Amino acid sequence: MLENQLSRYGSFSRGVPGGVLAPSAKVFLVGDSDDTTYGVANLGAEYPPDKDGVTRVYTTVQAAVNAAAANRGDVVLVAPNHVEILNRADSWNTAGIQIIGMGQGEQRSGVNMDTTGSTIEVSASGVRISNLMFTTRNTAVTRCIDLDTGFFGNRIDNCIFTFDATGDDFVTVIRMGSKESIVEDNVFRLEDTVGYNFAVSLLGGDPDGAIIRRNTIMGNYDCSVIGQDTTDTLDTNLTGVVIQDNIIVNGDTAGAMHLRTSAGYTIRGIASGNRIADYDTSSADTTHFAAVGIRMVNNLLRSDSTEKTLGL
Repeated sequence: MLENQLSRYGSFSRGVPGGVLAPSAKVFLVGDSDDTTYGVANLGAEYPPDKDGVTRVYTTVQAAVNAAAANRGDVVLVAPNHVEILNRADSWNTAGIQIIGMGQGEQRSGVNMDTTGSTIEVSASGVRISNLMFTTRNTAVTRCIDLDTGFFGNRIDNCIFTFDATGDDFVTVIRMGSKESIVEDNVFRLEDTVGYNFAVSLLGGDPDGAIIRRNTIMGNYDCSVIGQDTTDTLDTNLTGVVIQDNIIVNGDTAGAMHLRTSAGYTIRGIASGNRIADYDTSSADTTHFAAVGIRMVNNLLRSDSTEKTLGL
């Protein structure tokens, strides 16, 4: 029998948080090569390649993703404190894979984005990225994670997006281009030093059914929860967008934009239960929302002088 989680290699599967694995799934481990700290080299000796030649232990997420099989339900577990330095575009493009970081808080595994072109491209369906910390160490990283068009059902959850030093920033943290995808339970801790920036941007008309919920977004944003990026789009019609129960603390004191969709297109969706702290003193509260087509339901905005409910 080829090794899977029902064989002795199944001991890996005990580290998969809360998941039920398909019988055919393989679990891969990623960690440092130095076993004096928190590496996995000794595990590589303990678990030699499978009978079908598949190696289970790697030192980069990309190598483990490449070794996984599409649509088999494979899982990549990344060891605590394992941090990769990315100065290129990686492609986490194995359909149906879960990439899960281990560890809590600042000790969770992660990726440092060191150049403007450092990005994670997701050009596949059913990819989950969970519990990783992404840190920008450059003044204008174009985008951290790109959920590409033409795919569906991707998920980013329980991740931290942050910066290394003053002046380091993402232009866009997550660009949603795939349909029926979810961004939930993440923490965004960033500043705005690059001009117009997004925590989450929607690319054109492809991400129908996008759900953005229960995220905590802190920093100085021109456009925080959702921004429809009309400078990077083909068809801007969107349907079924849900923006729900996000906490937004926007420290931008001039020209802050919390939610923006575009006029002149068909936009169908709901923004509900969001709680927004607004520090812009230069313009009226109503100018911070260009939510054309998005129905606002029971969102609470607190600025310097007023507290109001948007969309009763």
